[in-house]
Amino acid sequence: MIPLRFSLRLCGVRNLPSMTAACYQSTKAQRAEQAERMSRYSTEFPEKLLAKKQKSAAQMYVADAQAAQQINSYLEPHLAESTCDTVVELNPGPCHLTRHLLDRETQFRKIVLLESTEHFMPRLQELHALYPDRVKVRQGDFVSLWKLAFMDKMDSGMRVADLLYEMPQKGFTEDINALVLGAVGSYPFFMHLINSLIFQTSLYNLGRCEMILAVPPPIYIHLTCSNDIGYLIYRSTSVLFQILFEHRYIAKVPREHFLPQQAKHTPSKSSKLRKVKSINPEYLYLVKFQPRRNLHELCAVQDLPALWFFIKQNLVSRRNRIIPNLEKWVPGCGPRLIINQNTSTPVEPLFADQAVENLPPYSMPSTTMSTSDFFPNINIYTQFGDLSPSQMLTLFTQFRQWPEYSESSFLASLENTMLKLEAVTDEPGLDDGVNLPEEDDISSDQADELLEVVAEEATPKPAKSRKKSKKSTTV
Repeated sequence: MIPLRFSLRLCGVRNLPSMTAACYQSTKAQRAEQAERMSRYSTEFPEKLLAKKQKSAAQMYVADAQAAQQINSYLEPHLAESTCDTVVELNPGPCHLTRHLLDRETQFRKIVLLESTEHFMPRLQELHALYPDRVKVRQGDFVSLWKLAFMDKMDSGMRVADLLYEMPQKGFTEDINALVLGAVGSYPFFMHLINSLIFQTSLYNLGRCEMILAVPPPIYIHLTCSNDIGYLIYRSTSVLFQILFEHRYIAKVPREHFLPQQAKHTPSKSSKLRKVKSINPEYLYLVKFQPRRNLHELCAVQDLPALWFFIKQNLVSRRNRIIPNLEKWVPGCGPRLIINQNTSTPVEPLFADQAVENLPPYSMPSTTMSTSDFFPNINIYTQFGDLSPSQMLTLFTQFRQWPEYSESSFLASLENTMLKLEAVTDEPGLDDGVNLPEEDDISSDQADELLEVVAEEATPKPAKSRKKSKKSTTV
């Protein structure tokens, strides 16, 4: 039993007046900051975007004309080299960035404004009245495209088709069909882009849409990292994104240039994700990405679901070893992988200005993909997490070409998974039902900390102590 005087001392009662004063000063400063924010932006933005800072915002607005000018200067060389004549702006709001797009009259013949907030619709309709043939306005939440796709699946609706009505359609190997600009902080949105490419649905059913987005650093690092960062961050989503997309880092933009503003978040010292969360929290990364034009040469359209299942299934656990896992599907295949006489074709960087030292920490430059980028000196202890995305694609290509593939249990597992996904009717949070749980993955709390979204992976149950189990058996 601790004496009262010691317990009071431990609780810091002696410092109570100073703690109360500090708390009062902090509250006073927050109120002053909120008042300043309201007076500065209230003429253009609704109160719900100004009243409170958000820990994670799925969609964001460019705050003022000065911020739009800075972003436009970063976009200038990339917009100049774009070959498409249709640009889609997500949540234009007060149209600070839209004005710069209107100045490119000879380049962008069609500007589609997708707005999710009713407050801005009258202003956007006025802009449409001024440029009836050039500016098209639609109300809808493009960032929540994955939700709309799931709802369409449930009731055979046309929500996605209605939202994307103004976007042109082109063949996959042709030039990009549209350029999308915006600020997105939603991880399920990027998951939906991957699934859209794999299953030939939704957005990428219309063509190879190019995007230039401002995204939070943890999301971009997660999508573009290498296995050097550790398997807690380097997951199946990282591998799939880098195989499917060409990506390019442009610049970092201050987070304060976007609304709603971000609440301060300090990760705990014991957090496994501290090193990622502490990277440039006061910025957003301006990045550019588009599907690879030669994707269907690297992997045939009909084999894309098999590639998706192969990567998701084998990266379920960070401890999965290559040869033991593949021998479950094709018994005796280990010696073929160990004794590999094929010549390896190394990958090369796609962009000369994307040197590693110029990129955010842990992110990798976009490279070519190869179906003959073999992992050197593979053995029975080599893990799937040791492979780069290109090496993972090479391994799948080898596996696909084996004569036993057509009769392997892999295809039966794939078929069962696809049937289960078709039958999903009550999980709208699973991105159109396309998802596999991952063991040994980040818990829901850690995923919320990393990506600021609800975790899709199940939290592993703690192991029961042997002492208690012994006790219960004796009883």
